[in-house]
This record gives sequence, structure tokens and C-alpha cells, in this order.
Amino acid sequence: MSWIEVSAQFAKTPEDWSPLVDLFLQHGIENTMQVDFPPCLSACVVEVPGSESTIESLRTALMGAGATEVSVAPYIEQDWEEAWKKFFKPRRIGKRFVVRPTWEEFEANDTDLVIVLDPGQAFGTGDHPTTRMCLALLEDADVSGKHVLDIGCGSGVLSVGAKLLGADRVDAVDIEPLAVEVTKENAVLNKVDVNAYVGDGLAPLSSNLEGKAPSVILSNIISAALMRLAPDVARIIDSRGRWIVSGILHANWPDVKKAAERAGFKLHNMLEEDDWVAATFLR
Repeated sequence: MSWIEVSAQFAKTPEDWSPLVDLFLQHGIENTMQVDFPPCLSACVVEVPGSESTIESLRTALMGAGATEVSVAPYIEQDWEEAWKKFFKPRRIGKRFVVRPTWEEFEANDTDLVIVLDPGQAFGTGDHPTTRMCLALLEDADVSGKHVLDIGCGSGVLSVGAKLLGADRVDAVDIEPLAVEVTKENAVLNKVDVNAYVGDGLAPLSSNLEGKAPSVILSNIISAALMRLAPDVARIIDSRGRWIVSGILHANWPDVKKAAERAGFKLHNMLEEDDWVAATFLR
């Protein structure tokens, strides 16, 4: 498996790395490494069809955020997949979820819901606060027998989690073709059925809903996209549905909350970790 390293250099150390880390997250890259001197933020992306466009979009975003240079090169210093194994270990999330890589054994309890991920699928390992909080909120959503949408599916961790919780149907969408392929692979790996589509927001799903309103909609995406999507989510969700949102920086939370309430949602629950916020809204 080949990897591409994306490394952004800065003239001075940012006071807050979070918005820059968020740019990588927006492009489906969860695991980053930062160096304060000289200031640099980097990550590795698995080289598969679709990775070039993802990297070019990320490069543009980083330059727009103040990077003085963004280098892109094959990662050859070490075996990144092997290096990853040092820190990607089975992790408990919420009450029942366990996320584990394929190479690690885990002795599960009868009530555990184990999500298995392949090491080459760097779109989300459940290690980022936004993913962990979203899974925790999903556990409380009572999705058994219900229809779930996952907008901005990334690695498909949330989609797989919904199926393991008993969701009858899960439709997933992501703007990145690479993310959709990874979601499909992870669904097969976990022996669950997930319908995954490439596209922006709800547009790819409109012709596939068959007139049925989804009961739960998951959106672990950037704040601006959440605010833009709020009216459309309110329009298609079940009258008693739940909208679970994450990927929100603290500074953006008031605007996201206001947009959701303006669309007719009522705040039900909110979680906070580090610089991030996740929440469940009721229709």
C-alpha cells in the first residue's frame, strides 16, 4: 500500500491549531501530526483513485488558511501502515461501541458493538473527539428498525455503528469519492449493508428516499455546511426525528444552534470535548 504525505509549513506557530486540523478533517483525514518549531502540520493519505483531487483541494484550503508552503510527496521514510499500528488500538467509545483495527484481537462482551476498520482507511478511526461524541449520541438515539442518513460519511464509522445498533436502512453520502469507497469497504468488512453515494448534502439521496422520511440524520461535518443544510434536513426528516450534529468548533456553536432552531429544531443534548461540540436536535 502506498501513501502520500501532505505537509503544510507556516511562518509562525499558530495560536490555535484546531482550525487547521479541521481542514484536514474536512477532507477525510483524521490523524495529523503537528510540530511547533518549525511550525508544520502533516498527515498521510493512502494512494487510491480519488486521492489526487482530495489532496489538491486540501492544498488549496491550507494555502488559503495561511500556509507558506504545502508539500506533497510519497511517504518513504518508514512504513506508515506499520507505524500507525503503534497508536491505533482498540478503543471503547460510549457505552457499547468498540473500534478496533483488523490486526488487533479484542475480547468483546455480549453487549459490545465492535466496529472493525482496515489500517489503510484513514478517513476516521473513531479517535477524533467529533467521531467519539457522535457515536455516543447515536447510542442514545434508538435507531433500531429505523431509517438513518449519514451526511458526510467519511470512513463510514457512523453508518456501520447505526447498522450494529439495529437500523433497518442506512444511506450514506460524502462529497469525496474516496470516502464513499472507504465506507463501502468498511461496510463489507463489518458484514453490514450501507447504501453509499457521492455528492453534496442531501441531493444524491433525494431520489432514493422512496417517499419515506428518515428517523435519524447524522452530520459530522463543518459548521458552515451544517448551517446550510439545516432547512433541508428539517424538510425531509421524520416529524419526531433526531438530527445528530458534530464537527463544530466551540466558536461556531452559537451560529449552528441558531440555524438549527430557526429551521424548527429543538436542542435535546449537547456534548463537549476539547475544542469541539456535538449535539442532538429534535424535530
